[in-house]
Amino acid sequence: MITAKMVPPDLLVKKLSEYLRNNVNEVKPPEWSLIAKTASFKERIPDDPQSWWYMRAASLLRKLYVMNSFGVSKSARLYGGLKRRGTKPPISARASGHPTRLIFQQLERAGLVSKSKGGKRGRTLTPQGVSLLNKLSHEIFIDLANNNPALKKYSE
Repeated sequence: MITAKMVPPDLLVKKLSEYLRNNVNEVKPPEWSLIAKTASFKERIPDDPQSWWYMRAASLLRKLYVMNSFGVSKSARLYGGLKRRGTKPPISARASGHPTRLIFQQLERAGLVSKSKGGKRGRTLTPQGVSLLNKLSHEIFIDLANNNPALKKYSE
């Protein structure tokens, strides 16, 4: 069985973001996301302000698949980067948590993510979310296998 760990992450995130945009009505970017930076250390807004929300949601889903569970604080560290401070040395800065929190809430309403139970904190993928990622991963693998005959034997 082909899983999300077996396909290239960039292809999976791109296909998943298109799926979220076209098929999941609960995931919608708020109005302010068209003019907002994705983190305080960024100098400009994203190059494609229409689709960064879906790309971040898809990336969060993939990371939840790989890491099992994490919350807003951990995602702020994952999406953080270097803050340039002029003549002073750069420091690491966290990304803002508000977009991630809203995306998690939207994905919960869509039924793809749920809050962790027990001692864990954060969110985890629901069985519906896992099956969505596995289904899209299988489609990506079939496309790759059609272009590369050496991979055909793994698609069965």
